[in-house]
Parts: sequence; C-alpha cells; structure tokens
Amino acid sequence: MELYIPTRVVIGQGSIREHYRSFAEFGKKALIVTGRQSAVKSGALQDVKDALFACGISWVVFNEVENNPTIETCYRGGQVAKEHGADFIIAIGGGSPMDAAKAIAAYATNDIELMDLYKPLPNLPLPFVSVPLTAGTGSEVTPYSVLTVHEIKNKLTFTHPANFSKIAFLDPDYLKTMTRETLLDTIADALSHAVESLLSRRSTVASAVYAEATLRHLGQCIPDVVAGNPDYERLLLASTLAGMAISHTGTIVVHSMGYMLTYYKDVPHGRANALLLPGYIRLCQEQVPDRLQTVLDAFGAENVEAFCNTIKQLTAVQCNLTPEEAKDFAAKAIVAKNVVQNPWSLTEAEEKSVFDGLVQ
Repeated sequence: MELYIPTRVVIGQGSIREHYRSFAEFGKKALIVTGRQSAVKSGALQDVKDALFACGISWVVFNEVENNPTIETCYRGGQVAKEHGADFIIAIGGGSPMDAAKAIAAYATNDIELMDLYKPLPNLPLPFVSVPLTAGTGSEVTPYSVLTVHEIKNKLTFTHPANFSKIAFLDPDYLKTMTRETLLDTIADALSHAVESLLSRRSTVASAVYAEATLRHLGQCIPDVVAGNPDYERLLLASTLAGMAISHTGTIVVHSMGYMLTYYKDVPHGRANALLLPGYIRLCQEQVPDRLQTVLDAFGAENVEAFCNTIKQLTAVQCNLTPEEAKDFAAKAIVAKNVVQNPWSLTEAEEKSVFDGLVQ
C-alpha cells in the first residue's frame, strides 16, 4: 500500500486572493490553460491575472481546450508554452482544462511526437497549478490526464508522477456560474469515482477512507442539489476526496464503458457514468453484495433501488442506444485495462447487459 498526494489544497472563498504569493514559487511566466467561457464567467481568470500581476509574473492565455480535450489540442498547447517560454502552467476549469494542462506541461519540456506522450518522457513536465470550476473530476489531485485520441476512436490516459498539481485553489464562488446540467454531470462523476474506487480490487484501507468520506458528503449533499440549494464548498471537498481515492486505485469498468457513450454519442463524461451506474450496481448486487453494502452504508442508502433512484436524479438528459450499439460498445469496452480491477471477473455479456439498459 502506498499513499502519495503531493498537492497542497486550499479551500475557501477568496483563496487565490488570500494566497496569491504562492504563484511566485513557480516561475516568471505562466501559460494559463482554459476553455472559452467558464474561466471568464466565473471570475477565476481575472483573479488569477490579478494574482500574477501582483507577483510580477507575466502570462499567456491558451483558451482552446474543448470538452473531452484531444491530444492534438494538448500538443498545440505545448508548442505555445515553448514559444512563449512559459515555466509553469495554470489550469482553470473543469476536468478538461486540468487534464489538458498535464499533457501540455509534458509537451512543453519534451521534443516528442504526438503519441510519444504515452512513452517514458526524457524530461519532467512543467509544474502546474489548478483552479477547478466544477465539483466532479478531482483532476486537481490526480496524476491522470484523460485525452481523446481519434486514432483509436477512444480515450487514453496519460499518467506521470509529476502530473499532480503543486497547489489547487478550491473557491466555491467559482461554481455558482455553472449550469444545472453541468453541476449534475460533474457530481455524477465524483460519485462514480467514489463507488468505483471502493469496489476496485486495488482498494486499500487508506483509499477507502477517501472514498467513503466522499460518499457520506454526497449522500447528504445531493438532496439539496436536486432541491436547487447546492453546498458548493462541500461538493468541492467531496470531489477532491474522490480524486484522492482514485489517485490510489484508479477507476474500473464504469469509466471505460462511459467513454463509449462520450466518444460515440457525445454524452458528457459524468452523465455517461451516471447512466451506466444503476445497471452496474445491480450486477454488483448479484456478484459482490457484501462489497456493495459498504457503498450503500457510506452513502446512507436504504437499499440498491434507493441508491439507483438517487443516481437517476443526476441524469437530466437520457441517451438511447440501438441493440447493435450496445453489442459493439460492450465488445470495445471489455478490453479496457481497468477491467482487471473489477471486483469479479466481468464478462462481455455482463457489460452488454448494462448497455442494454439504455436500448430503446
């Protein structure tokens, strides 16, 4: 068993303004990695710029990160970092900008071809700082960068020990500009992280502490979210705890199955997980009921149906599959690396039965 979370996490309103001097630890020029809108709307981009200005640090903004960032976008960002001589990265956004920033940081210090990202790197990536604008991915405390690779029509995960944020600023005020759909989607992602981590073969006594704490927080927060009164700070904490859990265990099959819905059906990542979780949980009820009971107890669910009904409240929009798609997706997802970490020897037929739950 190993524990390694080298990220300093600062939680609270005004955290960047309060700790702005922290940016001076990393260099004199920053590449700010964001999407097109959320960093501006939330006010986070302006807070970061103000902090950098106060520290005498110059910056360049790379705001080309799309949802489900592609490896090509990250490669381009790496070239921008090189051209401008950036010596550290600041990621502002949800999981997409944070995941992209990790890959950009690697491309910025290595003269490599596109797919060489998945080979041993000659040089360490640039250090980076995270400013999450959603409460879902936990990417601010994980070494994972999940990228869309059109060459294989799927996603691949780039992992490196230096992929952890040096500092993560978690300000609940930045979450207030999220749409309701984005809020539900990202909460579903955090929930899936906790469930998958706790059920994983790689789960340990230590990782279970993070996963169970996530489930306790979400079990108490989700009813308020559904009622329209979210506790953003608590949701951020839950998301980060879930990220700490999967940093040690990784995810299991719900995520690899969800990638099928994201790549082929354009379903947001967290929502894809939520659509598949009920079917997967019912398989767990058959195969590993004792393991599943730990999940239910931590969440505070009376039974499997109550838990599944709560999850369904997070899926604002459904996804319908054809029988052919369900069969094809199961065949593709069963070969994912994380299948071996499932708590039992999952079969392709079982994966298909989960996808079949979306067939209309």
